[in-house]
Amino acid sequence: QVLALLGREMGKAQKTHSIDRVIWATEVLEECRTLTQPPQLLSFDTIVLNPREVIATGIAGLDLQIQGLARGDLGICAAPTGRRKTQTMINFAVNAALDQRKVLYITVADQSYMELVPRIDSCILEEPCPVNADATFLMQRHERAIKSLPGLLWISDFTDSECRLSDVDKAISADVWDLVLVDHADDLISKWSNDLAVTRHSLRAVYLGLKKIAAKYQVPIWTGSQSLEMSWRMDGASIGDLAEAKVGKATGAAIVLVLTGGRREHPGLMYANIAKARRAYTERSILLTYDDKICRIW
Repeated sequence: QVLALLGREMGKAQKTHSIDRVIWATEVLEECRTLTQPPQLLSFDTIVLNPREVIATGIAGLDLQIQGLARGDLGICAAPTGRRKTQTMINFAVNAALDQRKVLYITVADQSYMELVPRIDSCILEEPCPVNADATFLMQRHERAIKSLPGLLWISDFTDSECRLSDVDKAISADVWDLVLVDHADDLISKWSNDLAVTRHSLRAVYLGLKKIAAKYQVPIWTGSQSLEMSWRMDGASIGDLAEAKVGKATGAAIVLVLTGGRREHPGLMYANIAKARRAYTERSILLTYDDKICRIW
């Protein structure tokens, strides 16, 4: 019956050019599929353990404490508006690609590939990009960056369209990736996004959905998220400093990092605070150096 419903809605979509009902029917089908699955039970004496591969961030101070992100894990990097969330995502992506990894960068409602690529080039080449650079200069610079990158980097751009969890799933299913960046998950659309009664809690569903996708494809996913504006002026931060769904956002995450500038802000320095980590660490706040001109963090 659900398959028949889906077929009818797809027929209507061809006439109306609207797929909202198709998306709804697909979600109903997914719920039915889940209900018919057998319970997930593992016999303790038959479990075979293998070490999980960890993809390092490439930032020495961070990797010393968190060792990077394992396959199937979700990591969150949070900061207030304009405080280097995207720059951090770029560094994670470039460092992985420099380590001969295959990386997918999904940009959501923030910076299009036309804005993103020059910043990525700066990070690779460690050279600032002139403000008034013309198209010829930008392409020559981009070609040099390509030649300097041993790995592969793909970009999926949703800055001019809605991006749903299903779009993220589809993009990841296109290939086998070593690392995926979603910049940033707060702007992903869920089936509750237009319901004013539950919009605040829809973010929890989005982040849990990302965790499911990471586990499904056994790929580490880093995403950027909003933190409270006042948190930047702190020496340390916690899950409680995440904006909106707060604890709900962090439920499915293996690692949550909150970037702060400290009570006495120093240009070129910021803290990465381990708000959550499912592993041992000795330092909760790691002092990082940044250079906005070359889009680098170390």
